[in-house]
Amino acid sequence: MNIAITTKQHRVKKNKFQESLLIFFDSNNFIKFNDLKDIDEVFDLVSSKLERQKVVHSDFKERLYQREQMSSTAFGRIAIPHSLDMSAQKSKGFVVVNPHGIKWSSGNEVYLVIALAIDPNNKQLFREVFDELSDIVTDINNVTELIKCKNYSELIIKLVKLL
Repeated sequence: MNIAITTKQHRVKKNKFQESLLIFFDSNNFIKFNDLKDIDEVFDLVSSKLERQKVVHSDFKERLYQREQMSSTAFGRIAIPHSLDMSAQKSKGFVVVNPHGIKWSSGNEVYLVIALAIDPNNKQLFREVFDELSDIVTDINNVTELIKCKNYSELIIKLVKLL
């Protein structure tokens, strides 16, 4: 009986996580690109695309750098850049994958970047995604699997599977 309940709870958790991922990560906000070589190129791309989508204001790139100067948002082979304050007009994420590596501010190379823009009026969506995402990406094997994703759909499916 206990196993059935736990299994059902896990399935409900996965479904909720998938719903939140589909809202938070837009299919337009996934890019797998070998030519993005460093943090500057990533911040340029992410901030310009999110600004065009009216997700963030024109100073978002500076806000990402301000946060990065405090301490690197990279850990292991992944970086999760975000601003210090929640100043976005919408809560959205942007995923950049480069299997050849991106030179980060800390000097190390990352292969997966998950940039976060958070709307102060929609912290709940951010929390639902971020807490689960953090659990997933702390495992190096999971990051290795995520780097292999070729497109948005594969990424969402893989994230839900890894939960």
